[in-house]
Amino acid sequence: MKTHLIAVSLLACAFSLPASAESSSLSVKAEGPVVISGATSLTVHSAIVGRDFVVEVTVPRTPPILPGQTAPVIYVLDGGYDLAGPAGWLLGAAGTMAPAYVVTVGYPAGASARGVDLLSAPATSPDGIAQKGGGAETFRRFLVEELKPFIEARYPVDGNRSILFGHSLSGIFTANALASHPMDFAGYLIASPSVWADPGVIDRLHGLQLGVPPRRVFVGYGAKEEAYMISGARQVVQALSGLQGILIQAKAFEGEQHISYYPVLPNAAFPFLLPRDNVMRRPSPIELPVGRLKRYLGVYELADHRRVAITEDEDGLVFKVDGRDEAGLLAEAVDRFFIRGVDANIVFDAGDGAAKEMAISLNGRTARALRVQ
Repeated sequence: MKTHLIAVSLLACAFSLPASAESSSLSVKAEGPVVISGATSLTVHSAIVGRDFVVEVTVPRTPPILPGQTAPVIYVLDGGYDLAGPAGWLLGAAGTMAPAYVVTVGYPAGASARGVDLLSAPATSPDGIAQKGGGAETFRRFLVEELKPFIEARYPVDGNRSILFGHSLSGIFTANALASHPMDFAGYLIASPSVWADPGVIDRLHGLQLGVPPRRVFVGYGAKEEAYMISGARQVVQALSGLQGILIQAKAFEGEQHISYYPVLPNAAFPFLLPRDNVMRRPSPIELPVGRLKRYLGVYELADHRRVAITEDEDGLVFKVDGRDEAGLLAEAVDRFFIRGVDANIVFDAGDGAAKEMAISLNGRTARALRVQ
């Protein structure tokens, strides 16, 4: 009888489809999984843990291009639910936080071991879900001893400005990482921590003794979560409040459940954890005489010997650093240019002849480039 009812329901759904669905002129040219723009996916093997992990790296819209320049990095557990990388990219591009690399850590399909990796000991939740636990310290070592050095060798990131971000079981892992090894990361985003799995973390957090520089900590949770989850998050906030060496910010997301606030969590947390060093300028463009623009054309060289080419097209001047995409330059004053939507400006030396050098400022850092052609 149940099978018959299901069949009837499916037939009803089929007959209720709009007639245009069959007569559409559209045809599928290609179909496949969505790839996050600007992200690289790596499957890595941890010798410490003895298992594989999927690591996805999202590069900021304005990555470091100047000699010696680096950017902060956010390590996000549970794969960031495929949201953290794009959120970090957008917030950095909008100028609301320091542009940062976002590195998400997850598992190959069908091989999740979060119930082992994120807890130090077995635990059962109030709703009866058992977690095996026992792998937290090994997983922490994977992050600190293998993944961080790997990322720092592969990308221009600043290891002293790294953030650890965890939610739920990975939230209690993040809280424990702060309690046991606070200097591993410069900041911690603790979201809906499963304090029920390790209540002793509260005393360990309360006993933290830190110096300088202070650790930044953001604690978030949904205001409509289960009472025991809200209580756990509030206990973490209370344990950390007033401690020397801790800068804390907390937020209860009104009307939100355990996972529903996750999409807006980066908007609240990332700017606090990684504030910009400078205010992003948004100048208005002006027109310069074509003859004036000619003095800037040429090839310049940075201290690390990379070349910077200034060319022109129908829209004006074009700026390109070796190995990077080109960008259009807009004048904001004589000898001074900017790139729209990016915290970057280029200032040429004053004069009437060919420019001899330029000063390139990007995300608050400046470097000189001297004309070579």
